[in-house]
Amino acid sequence: MCRVMSYNIHSGVGRDKKQDYNRIGKFLATSKANIVLLQEMDTRPANRSIEQDVKDICANNTFQLIKSPALEEKSGWYGNAVLTRFDVLSHKTYDISQPGRQPRNIQLVEVLTRHGPLTVMNTHLGLKRWERHTQLSLICDVIEKRVEKHKTPLLLAGDFNEWQFFTQAFRRLNRLLNQRFFGPTFPSGFPIFSLDRAWVTPNLRVVEASKIKNQETSVLSDHLPLFLDISLPY
Repeated sequence: MCRVMSYNIHSGVGRDKKQDYNRIGKFLATSKANIVLLQEMDTRPANRSIEQDVKDICANNTFQLIKSPALEEKSGWYGNAVLTRFDVLSHKTYDISQPGRQPRNIQLVEVLTRHGPLTVMNTHLGLKRWERHTQLSLICDVIEKRVEKHKTPLLLAGDFNEWQFFTQAFRRLNRLLNQRFFGPTFPSGFPIFSLDRAWVTPNLRVVEASKIKNQETSVLSDHLPLFLDISLPY
């Protein structure tokens, strides 16, 4: 069994306005997660060090962090990251930024679990409908090429920023992968919108999948985290 989580951590700023990667790292370390897909990891503030931010979110080396910056500045970087307890076999970033909009990417990381290799794809899509439409098409292109060449089980998750209740945005993606449903995840205090989502290849058996809503997660970020307990076909 392997637990994968996806979490938009809002730059480490909770609903109590406190910025604290240490408390998020401790939560992740005790959540039984083997892999965590993070969105909105931000190490740019000059009053903090990049090294300390990474150490805190990794819960003092409980996890290894693989970064996938959408923005890089002299003081640090902002974007996606994957935390893992497993050895990393490979990783790659695909730019899916659209003209005039905030940079976005797809992060692909292949890890070696205790039961064999697993590929995770982490992303955070744009705020405009037309922007997401193009980005989803690019994601599907990457997935089609990936599953054609690699039979490794694959899990896609992240913040898709799709707030419409009866959206048709995922029609092509749903033909490629099996979507898991979690319900509303944003805002964390009183969730209304299903922004955070996940899909898996048919060769991954999902034993349990849910959002984590409790007193702690309603404060740590403006999004709720997701988790999937999966069984690999090896």
